[in-house]
Amino acid sequence: MAEIKIVQCKKCKSVTRFNGSSGNCIWCGENVQYIEGMMTYSDSGRCEKCGTRIDGVCSDCNSNTYVKRPSGLKAREILIGPYITWDQFNRDIIDFSDSLKGKGYDAVIGVPRSGLVVATQMSIRMGLPLYSIGEYGPIYLGGGLRVRKRVIESIPKKALLVEDSTASGTSVSEAVRWMGDEMESWGVSIAAVYATPSQVKNIDEYHRELELPHWFEWNLMWNNYLMEQLKIAVDFDGILCPDFTVEQDDDGWRYLDAMKKARCLVPKGTYIHAIITARLEKYRPWTEEWLGKFGIKYKHLIMGGWETKTERERSCIGSYKAGYAEKLGCKLFIESCPSQAVVIKDKASCAVLCPELGGSIVK
Repeated sequence: MAEIKIVQCKKCKSVTRFNGSSGNCIWCGENVQYIEGMMTYSDSGRCEKCGTRIDGVCSDCNSNTYVKRPSGLKAREILIGPYITWDQFNRDIIDFSDSLKGKGYDAVIGVPRSGLVVATQMSIRMGLPLYSIGEYGPIYLGGGLRVRKRVIESIPKKALLVEDSTASGTSVSEAVRWMGDEMESWGVSIAAVYATPSQVKNIDEYHRELELPHWFEWNLMWNNYLMEQLKIAVDFDGILCPDFTVEQDDDGWRYLDAMKKARCLVPKGTYIHAIITARLEKYRPWTEEWLGKFGIKYKHLIMGGWETKTERERSCIGSYKAGYAEKLGCKLFIESCPSQAVVIKDKASCAVLCPELGGSIVK
């Protein structure tokens, strides 16, 4: 059986699997580099997309597919998938917009909410009027002074209805229903930046094909169902709020002041199965107050039992976090510190996602 490796593309930073038969990123075609220590399963099977026998990545259709695996594999092996950051998302929107130029589209319609991000950038880059959509049809949002006159004088004849991604097709189907008669009279084509293999046949334009699972920076923390089903654990500083500066991290009044004033980096009302932080237990009252202030709900708040910052610095924080992740049965850990992420990966059975490293990391 071939040994499957995890690789990261130098260009687009996508993390994918590699069996040694190809040195190109399945997403952008650039050369990939093997990340030392990032191993996953050893198995063989057939591509779920085209049926060709493969070792993780199909050389015929180039799909990043999941082969059938024997039972008993750890959760981290099931959760491997690309992590799309905001930066990658923006680069993909630019490339997608450029690929659509010259195809005759005369308007862009964004499906709220994240589809509007795509549509707004597309409308600017392609010089087209921008629309949103609601239950009663398309809503004109503007097109700048140069485009506005053209919109007033004519209705679209070849419009593009845009989503950020489509996995099940539910949101696209709802958007089509909202468009009503304008789907035909406006000559609407459906587009998504990312599409799963099952949805490619249901849309007209897409930029990248993504197998499930995949992770998006802009909605991972919004999905309360996913948080509970996967029992996701998260770091605190660097994930829920910005990391403290060296000056602020004095284990004294500066630290406490910065803690109280810290910005929240996740949506209000976010639910988290377990917050596992190296913050000292003595700061629990202020930590709980901050979480309550921003409406962050959680099942577990694990804080460090060290007496002082100096005592904590003599410990292996990654091992401490890994131990609690294992104890609480977490299947995914979102960690801000790359070095701690590697330790958690080595010592816990859960998958580890470190935004700084660009994606999920596994053994």
